[in-house]
Amino acid sequence: MIARPRAARWLRLLAVDDDLPLGLETLARAVPFEPEAVTGDVRPVLTPEILERLKRFDGLVERFRLGWPEALGEAEIPPIPHAAPLQWLDGALAALEAWGAEAEPLIQLEHEQRAREAEWLLVRDLAGALGSGGLRLEPFGRDWAGSVGVRGVIHALPLDAPPLVGVPGLLTRLLHGERCVFLLAVGREQPLAALSEQVAALHGRSMTLPEWASGTGPEVADKAARRLQITSAWIREIQDRLLAIGARHRVAAWIQAVRHLKWYFQAARTVGAGQTLHRFEGWVAPGIGAAEVNGHLRRAGVRGLASLADDGPGDPPLTLVNPWWARPFELFPRLLGMPGRDEVDPSRLLAVVAPLLFGYMFGDVGQGAVLLGVGMALRKRLEAAWLLIGGGAAAIFFGFLFGSLFSSEAILPPLWLHPTAHPLAVLAAPLTFGVGLILTGVAFSALNAHWSGHGPAWWRHEGGVVLIYLGALLAFFTPIGYDLALLGLGLFVVGNGLDAPARLPGRLAHLLETVLQLGVNTFSFARVGAFALAHAGLSQAVVTLADLAGGGVAGGMVLLLGNGLILALEGLVVSVQTTRLILFEFFVRFLTGGGRPFRPLPPPD
Repeated sequence: MIARPRAARWLRLLAVDDDLPLGLETLARAVPFEPEAVTGDVRPVLTPEILERLKRFDGLVERFRLGWPEALGEAEIPPIPHAAPLQWLDGALAALEAWGAEAEPLIQLEHEQRAREAEWLLVRDLAGALGSGGLRLEPFGRDWAGSVGVRGVIHALPLDAPPLVGVPGLLTRLLHGERCVFLLAVGREQPLAALSEQVAALHGRSMTLPEWASGTGPEVADKAARRLQITSAWIREIQDRLLAIGARHRVAAWIQAVRHLKWYFQAARTVGAGQTLHRFEGWVAPGIGAAEVNGHLRRAGVRGLASLADDGPGDPPLTLVNPWWARPFELFPRLLGMPGRDEVDPSRLLAVVAPLLFGYMFGDVGQGAVLLGVGMALRKRLEAAWLLIGGGAAAIFFGFLFGSLFSSEAILPPLWLHPTAHPLAVLAAPLTFGVGLILTGVAFSALNAHWSGHGPAWWRHEGGVVLIYLGALLAFFTPIGYDLALLGLGLFVVGNGLDAPARLPGRLAHLLETVLQLGVNTFSFARVGAFALAHAGLSQAVVTLADLAGGGVAGGMVLLLGNGLILALEGLVVSVQTTRLILFEFFVRFLTGGGRPFRPLPPPD
């Protein structure tokens, strides 16, 4: 049950300059690798020449953003030959600029056709909203040859737009389409201008109808459908021509190449400079060997060699190594940070402790089964769902001990006791558990000191505290506890006085604070029993309300709603209390979270 964070291994890669981008990418894809700042003679990866070419690439992206080819349908993208990053960029820019010169007229034409297609779709939507009534579109959305100073307009508003404020002097009509709400209005310029201001404030727009959009709704819809068919065919033809141009210039391959280079520039920043070979330095996950890394580099065609060592410069990053059933519970120590190199990783113990605390406060067979089912349903998508699985299983276990099934204590006989009938026993059990957990935390503190080489000093300074705590607990049951506490006080005075006599008064004050804190931490576990009693009391209230409702359907609804409320409300409260007890009553004894977490470099997309 005792685990310890493992330190990452130090890696140094020596490679030919041209192969550095491929080498770093291979490391990121093949093994968990975290780059470290290179020491010694270094040179920047981003030279002024490379920055200038990246700026040109970004300019191409901005220029052709309307038709930038994310993927142009190439069935197979051949690899780019080995080349220095500068040559790589020159080749990519030459290909992309040649493609742009040939494709730009088609991109602009496609943009125009898509804008026309959007207008035709809007007209078709308007025609559908108009329906087969007698209203015609000729007076709207174009110059009106009727009365001087009077004209008709069409506005398109979002479907969720609030109602407009009425404008005097206008004849209006609303039509609800599939994409938007259409407002038809007839009037003079001044009220029409006031209406346009409202429409603009609601993110609407004015429509100008083409000349062919005349007639009734079905007539205009038929005309729009024919034009949409022609426009869509024209857009497909343009796209086919763009695909052919892109394939000829290998645009997708070059875009991917530049993106890989951008990833490399961001990840590397600097490399170690040598006469013929250059180097990367960093960390790989524990358990990785040099033969494995060099095998990946060789298969990728990287001309280089990697060497590994157990120790590197500075503090190595750390990683937690746990079996699958304990990994979800790494969440708790990570709330404080990564455990240090000489600190216990409590994740495996928490896989038992956290569900027990949760289940004791939430003991109900039926409600625990619901939590277990939800966790099982989410386990493949959410690793934290295993916390629900453990908590639900523990709630089922304590539900049998308490004889509670969906809040009812009349169905299952308790294997231990009903909480409300024996409140003192329910409060005493978690206090005993809390003493054991606190002593476990103290033992972990001693183990941390042993790993760091300060074991004897820990026993001189803290060993007496353990005896005082145990003596204070035993004093409730036997006078021997007082003798044990006095022995602990003597050991504390002797141990600390031998080290630094002048500091003894301050350490005695610290001793008093520590003992009081241990007492408060111990009695904090009484809240576990208190929440178990609160859960039982709330369950009895739900059953009583169901009985008052007369049973049957009404009573069943009360039970259903009551259990749902308990699951939502108490599930959250109990989860918070479990986390609080672990962090502030258990971790405070031994865990500082001062380690450096291992953060592998994500490979390029």
